[in-house]
Amino acid sequence: MDILKTDTPYNCYCGTGEADRFTSALIFDGRKRADPESVKIAIVSDRIVSGYYYNKFEEQFLARGVKPVLIPVECAGGQKGLAEAMSVYEYLVDFGFGRNDWLIALGGGGILDVTGFCAAVFDGGINFIAIPTTPDSMYEGAVAKKAYLNSKKLKNAISVPFKPDAVIIDPSYLKTVPDKIKHNGYADIIRLGILGNLNILIELVKNGNVREFLNHSYLLRHQIFEVSPKLLSLGDEMASAIEGYFRFMNYSEGEALALSLISCVEDRSRGPLAKIYDILGLPVSLEGVSSKSIMRILNENMRRNGNNEIEIVDMNDDEPRKWVVKKMNTAEATEIFRRRLEVISSGSEGASE
Repeated sequence: MDILKTDTPYNCYCGTGEADRFTSALIFDGRKRADPESVKIAIVSDRIVSGYYYNKFEEQFLARGVKPVLIPVECAGGQKGLAEAMSVYEYLVDFGFGRNDWLIALGGGGILDVTGFCAAVFDGGINFIAIPTTPDSMYEGAVAKKAYLNSKKLKNAISVPFKPDAVIIDPSYLKTVPDKIKHNGYADIIRLGILGNLNILIELVKNGNVREFLNHSYLLRHQIFEVSPKLLSLGDEMASAIEGYFRFMNYSEGEALALSLISCVEDRSRGPLAKIYDILGLPVSLEGVSSKSIMRILNENMRRNGNNEIEIVDMNDDEPRKWVVKKMNTAEATEIFRRRLEVISSGSEGASE
């Protein structure tokens, strides 16, 4: 079992096959030393993940005389709102949970967000362990600062601090991740490569040692964060507009961000990046919607900020291949987004509005 090199106040452990053993050890033998005779355990998971892993995962608790409560939540397609959080909350109330009990998230990013949100607000805060099972949740779960919920077509509109007692990354979970969900996890790494070091994309394509890859990713993310945290939002505006238009259905979070990112890079970088997209199964053009519709959502989101100024991550005009945060008015931002949309538009101006 390794401890990954992150800058978070909680430890992120990594080990193949360790989640089915180490999770209970952290709870019953770790710093807080829970009493098996009095502690309650709730595991939040979705139907697919629990179908693959729950029975084996549960055995470590049954061996200690503790029967966990399985809380089923479906977070596919951006379903991580207050309704999903409330369903978890009601389970905790019905089964008499308190702040000394434990909540475990076993699943992808949506499950981690919903569980992290409930852990932060239930009874003033409940013990919480996050166990990501997808590439994007493994990357984000170890360094997340907040747990986010969506509200209708608004992505990440509600947030609370993300404060697990620990994160456990088990690479063996990646073996059963469906391709569409696996591809969803690539976009954030692609953004790191675009911003900092393209070699990370070579590591991504090679699909090598997960622990080393995650450590390299966290280090690169930290270096970029030290320059400016805002840089790590490259492409978010367009991605949110694409997801919002389709109500998180047609394109996954990672696919929407991938489309936005390829629209951001300079022309000479777009061809090599498209080849990586092809290997990873990511889209390079936006289908089923007119650029006019996406532009309308972008303008609505900018107006929601409440002022005429906006910060956008863009290439430095005077120093090519260097990304900077530019402050501009909404008219200037609109022109940048219009140019980016031209890159990925499939020409479907007649698509349904």
